[in-house]
Amino acid sequence: MKLKNIISPQNRTTKPLSLQKRLVKRMMSSPDSLRRILNLWPPLRASGIRITEITADASYAKIVWNRTWKNVNMHGVAFGGTLFSMADVMIGTLLQRRLGSGFEVWTRSASFQYLKPGRNGVNIEVELSDELVEWVLHTIEEDGYCNVPYSCMLKNPDGEVASISHQELHARPRGGGKRTARPKHASKPRGYILEHMATAIAWAAFSETPETLTTLLSSMRRMPSQAEQLRHVCAKAKEEAGWDDAQLHKFGVPGGYLN
Repeated sequence: MKLKNIISPQNRTTKPLSLQKRLVKRMMSSPDSLRRILNLWPPLRASGIRITEITADASYAKIVWNRTWKNVNMHGVAFGGTLFSMADVMIGTLLQRRLGSGFEVWTRSASFQYLKPGRNGVNIEVELSDELVEWVLHTIEEDGYCNVPYSCMLKNPDGEVASISHQELHARPRGGGKRTARPKHASKPRGYILEHMATAIAWAAFSETPETLTTLLSSMRRMPSQAEQLRHVCAKAKEEAGWDDAQLHKFGVPGGYLN
């Protein structure tokens, strides 16, 4: 997607960049510069968060938390906010890098499931596929913006899942761009909408059996994919509550989640 510059070079005034803007510009100049500067960024450094790898094409990054006596809670494990920051710092940053300087990416909303304590060496791997980036660019070209759902897991060194992060990012042309009046991608449920559907169906199907409802909601929060959550709940509603596809369609569930 090409962006048109509506300000002529003759009329544009040049202002000196602030230190923060110079650092951001340097950060985005290359994946290695991004990694090194983020590792020096005071909030991350003080929390023990370290980016150990960013690939040359910015499609993958690994972030690790290093435990010290200065960055643990009263139980000797990672603060919940530290784990949240590990996911928050890199997903949008990588996507903006992949899209290019003509775009901006913001975290629109986020939720976090804390499953186990974050031990020394807890890590997260963020991967952005070419298919995802192409979909984002295509959607921006059609609708003027794209709300991008992304989920990932934080794992302890032994592979145990400590937390699951669900985010929705807002990607758009830098400066805002022009939105279409009827965005096409908003007509298909994704991300949080799938999770909300799953929760509503679980309550409707099993409100009379609280032990089943509690078990189902507990299993949902351990699933890294919101699409997986909806499929699981739909299957349970059909198997254990005797629901049919017509009842599920009333909740707006697309056909692809009913098998």
